[in-house]
Amino acid sequence: MPRPLIAACCAVALLAAPAAVAQAQSAPKPAVTTPNPMKDAAERTRSALQLAPAPRPEDVRSIDSLIGALYDVISGPAGQARDWTRFRSLFHPGAQMIPIRRPKGGKGAAATPFTPDDYATSAAVAFDKRGFFEKETRREVSGYGDMVQVLSAYETREVASGPVMATGVNSLQLVFDGQRWWILNIAWTDDKAAGVPVPKVFTRK
Repeated sequence: MPRPLIAACCAVALLAAPAAVAQAQSAPKPAVTTPNPMKDAAERTRSALQLAPAPRPEDVRSIDSLIGALYDVISGPAGQARDWTRFRSLFHPGAQMIPIRRPKGGKGAAATPFTPDDYATSAAVAFDKRGFFEKETRREVSGYGDMVQVLSAYETREVASGPVMATGVNSLQLVFDGQRWWILNIAWTDDKAAGVPVPKVFTRK
């Protein structure tokens, strides 16, 4: 390339460089998005609620009907298919089911949370082989606003009129959303895990 042309190109480059630097410096910086876990959780919940199975209106209109539906839907003779869609419709998205057991040789209780879907998958196999009937025997309800805590004593049998296999207590957290009742969580333990019979009054000091 002839020297005059090289010099001209260099001059153009030198003149353009400051303009490019100025343009880069004046370009707006991309906005920094601050994570908002609570907002994200609310959006996930709204989406999950839209996909939740529709309940039977009579199942979710009151505390009594909700708990009655729960006991009813899981109970039945061996080989009888349970209505797991109805079962799932009782639970709020994100609900957990938490058995409290006492492992052999363990000094304390062990909690093992799982989802209603996990329960349905496991119980469907078990109930195909043996009957399971769970009946509420007593209930204590307390709460504040639309938040309710229920302690529901129960007994289980393999046959509806057969001998009692176990007794225990379900601890349910419920919420009323203005239209229906939901189960938020259930924890439960039986007399074997607790080491004592179910008391007549639920107290713990």
